[in-house]
Amino acid sequence: MLTLRPMTQAELDAMMPALKREYAEDELRAGRGTAESVHAKVEELFATLLPQGAGTPGQLLFLGVADGAVVGHIWLALPGEKRDQAWVYDVQVDPAHRRRGHGRALMLAAEEELKRRGVAKLGLNVFGHNPGARALYEELGYQTMSIQMSKELA
Repeated sequence: MLTLRPMTQAELDAMMPALKREYAEDELRAGRGTAESVHAKVEELFATLLPQGAGTPGQLLFLGVADGAVVGHIWLALPGEKRDQAWVYDVQVDPAHRRRGHGRALMLAAEEELKRRGVAKLGLNVFGHNPGARALYEELGYQTMSIQMSKELA
């Protein structure tokens, strides 16, 4: 059984360097800029999304706890001016706890939390180089809304 608990500012501060680094790597891998431009873009994005850190209104940051251990986290945004649905910005299971169903449990717990808050719809993006995540989201009932494709012509 997995439960969600709010992330503290200290916990967010501890994981922020890795979150930024991993997102920058995903952006690079997706061909969305150069090493220099992506890092600046990521810094700006995080400053915009979390200006008040863990206490930013409209942002929900949770740790997933199973059998007394933190197994991962999920970052959600509530619907607002820019989106008419809640949004998953990040979901991760710690490497030592992977392949045990915790990713699915984090997503389902987040859905329940949002339902309790009266939210009717949840969206997310998944990078094309992450087929495992895409398969999980499809199994959970998420529908593909668009696909971007690219081909190197070198």
